[in-house]
Amino acid sequence: KLIAATPTYDIYRGGMNAEKIGWIEKKLIALTDTFDVYMEGKGGFGVTGLFKPDPAYRISGDFLDRNFVMKTGETGEVVAKVQMDGWIQFDAFNHYQVQVAPGMDACLVLAVTAAIDEEVDEE
Repeated sequence: KLIAATPTYDIYRGGMNAEKIGWIEKKLIALTDTFDVYMEGKGGFGVTGLFKPDPAYRISGDFLDRNFVMKTGETGEVVAKVQMDGWIQFDAFNHYQVQVAPGMDACLVLAVTAAIDEEVDEE
């Protein structure tokens, strides 16, 4: 994005000819850290302000300890749980336990997990 008030990560699928399927944003105003996942073609026209579509998923939890849940934006149903595994840790990489609900896109959950891990490491 050209200008963004909060960290934003685009999500692509498809290898070399990847197509953008959505984006992740850290909420600007919230009582606790929260990330929203928006999907392309899910309403709205534009990506900022009043015209932004409703988030398809909301992610909340303890990001410093890497323990968070991903819920649908409409019903609040939990579709994934992510937890850092405390048993296996190295300086070069982190080890996670990821539970994905049946029917949920596991690749999307892993992409979101990687983006959040990167964002928390940058802070």
